[in-house]
Amino acid sequence: MTKRAQLGMAMLLIAEAVFFFLLILACVYLGALPRLAGSSGWLLTAALLASSLSVWRGWRWGTIALGAAFVIGLFGTTVSMLTAVLGIFVLVGTILIALVPVSALRTMALYWHFCTAVWLVIFAVASLA
Repeated sequence: MTKRAQLGMAMLLIAEAVFFFLLILACVYLGALPRLAGSSGWLLTAALLASSLSVWRGWRWGTIALGAAFVIGLFGTTVSMLTAVLGIFVLVGTILIALVPVSALRTMALYWHFCTAVWLVIFAVASLA
């Protein structure tokens, strides 16, 4: 993909970073953090980290499978507003990774790594609360 596509993705991710920062901050303030303690939270984290490695390696179908496993596992747990919003972002990313041409996979990887980073922040904040 072109540098323009990567710049556009970076601009989108900056806006999403502000959105998720404020959403996490609101959940902390209101005491509405998800309950992610236990093996399910760690399994979801492992699936998303493995999918991030998979997209970095260029393994499209592995990323799609792990992304789908994350979304299914996420909605199999106690869903909070924060995890539901991230789940929608991961679902959209999974669909887009399946649809984009190979030349755009590197740009979509930026989005995927962002979703992984947001999950890690949510997981860490929820575990500390």
